[in-house]
Amino acid sequence: MNYLRKASLFVLALCLLFSCKDDDSMAARNERLIEYFAFEGVDPAAEGEINHTDGTVRLTVPFGTNRSALQPTIRVSEGASIDPPSGEPQDFRNFAIYTVTGADGLKKTYTVLVAEGLSNNARLTSFKLPTLFQTGVINQETNEISLEVFYGTDLSALTAALVPAETGATISPSPSTPQNFSQPVTYTVTAPDGQSTETYTVRVSVLPEETGIRGVWITNVDSDVLNSQANIQAAVDRMAELNLNTAFVVTYNKALTTYPSQVMKNLTGVEINPLYAGRDPLREFIDAAHAKNIKVFAWFEYGFAANNGSPGPILQAKPNWGAINNAGNQVVKNGFYWLNSLHPEVQEFMTELVLETVRNYPDMDGVQGDDRLPAMPTEGGYDAYTVEKYKAEHNGQAPPNDPKDGFWIQWRANILNAYGQDLYNRVKAINPSSIVAMSPSPMNFGLVEYLQDYPAWVKGGYADLVSPQLYRRDTQGISIYRGLLSEQLNQVGNEHVDKFYPGILSYLGGYVPDPEFMVAMVKENRRRGVTGEVHFFYNALLSYPEVFRAIYPAPAIYPNLLE
Repeated sequence: MNYLRKASLFVLALCLLFSCKDDDSMAARNERLIEYFAFEGVDPAAEGEINHTDGTVRLTVPFGTNRSALQPTIRVSEGASIDPPSGEPQDFRNFAIYTVTGADGLKKTYTVLVAEGLSNNARLTSFKLPTLFQTGVINQETNEISLEVFYGTDLSALTAALVPAETGATISPSPSTPQNFSQPVTYTVTAPDGQSTETYTVRVSVLPEETGIRGVWITNVDSDVLNSQANIQAAVDRMAELNLNTAFVVTYNKALTTYPSQVMKNLTGVEINPLYAGRDPLREFIDAAHAKNIKVFAWFEYGFAANNGSPGPILQAKPNWGAINNAGNQVVKNGFYWLNSLHPEVQEFMTELVLETVRNYPDMDGVQGDDRLPAMPTEGGYDAYTVEKYKAEHNGQAPPNDPKDGFWIQWRANILNAYGQDLYNRVKAINPSSIVAMSPSPMNFGLVEYLQDYPAWVKGGYADLVSPQLYRRDTQGISIYRGLLSEQLNQVGNEHVDKFYPGILSYLGGYVPDPEFMVAMVKENRRRGVTGEVHFFYNALLSYPEVFRAIYPAPAIYPNLLE
């Protein structure tokens, strides 16, 4: 009995030892394992970390590796197979599933997770001094960053804005820590991998002290500067604070003056714009500005434009003064009704208006015409007086019916050139120290559309200062402004650059240029030897004074325009 019991227990033990195991036994699992998983084609090669318990393979490939079609090298348990097979490209941007089938047909799945390593890129892509609205030039070969600032800029404690090529890079010292840029400043960029570094040196140079015009137009449209003496004083104070040195004050527009005018009273019966009745805004501005060493010019904004939106009181008083087109009708362009600036009577009216200010304000610094003085749309010139004048000079031949005929344009422009020279001489006869300034449309637009040949005025010596209206917006880009500036300087000639101070669009309605674009325009002027500009218009000084502090950090020496 004991013998049988012992024999039974021995047999049971043998059965337990050698019986078939279930599907989850260790031996079965060992027959369907991933033993090696690697990307040998990347540099450096990436070998996977295999976790058989949770069925995962984890790898990290170098930064920038294209994970959409990687070819893995895989080894599995002897006698097992794997799907997808080793060497077949797979998309590992998310995860990939691999199934290992053992020799006994049992399966095990693995999830392969591929991460991208941290970048070793420690490059900078941008360097700025935000308070100066300037961007540095980065030389990636030498790791030098350079930029120029205007004379008088305080460099002692400026923060910078640096943009690394890769998110996760760090910069030392912190860009938010103020630095003294009057000497070289070094920044070290550490790549996201925490090991790779690049060192950059920032060198800031200062432009020379300027001798030039820093002007602004003072309007009475969309501006209340002239509405009271207090407003005038506030505007002058703002100009002085921001180191502007010249005001071009609107003196004549809408067939009205901003000073008491006997000329206009005789013509229309209105001595001054009723808004200023009992005052003399021009006188008030001159006195306030001179106390701050700011020059003042009388700006004849409308020039030979009689009125906007309707004929207005001048043409009502003198209907025969209207400019006539080739259809025999009054010339109206962009809403403006035009006087015939080729007619001697009209020319004399405008001359007397200008000379009136020269006589009445002997301490005023100058007068200014603009894109309407001297000017007339090329559609004009078909009035009886001008036609007969043309015939008399061309053997009875009538002027071309095409207002854009080149010879016909230049013939009329020459009449306006002669008028401009006569106006200049008569101003100087009264006050030789009065500066005669002009702000025409740019060439060749001004000539083709408004008979303005302003390079002839400069070369002929009858314009002491020209400010062509180079009005370009930030959406057009600095290259467009650069090209226009270059065209105008080529027209004027390098020998006359000392009289060239372009008008730039700094404010108009809801438009305010991007500060960096404004700085870029001024810097482009300086690069071309242009040492100043005139801003249209005053409200810009209210909208972003910090930009003017950046471009005019110190006063400029006033140029001698009468040499």
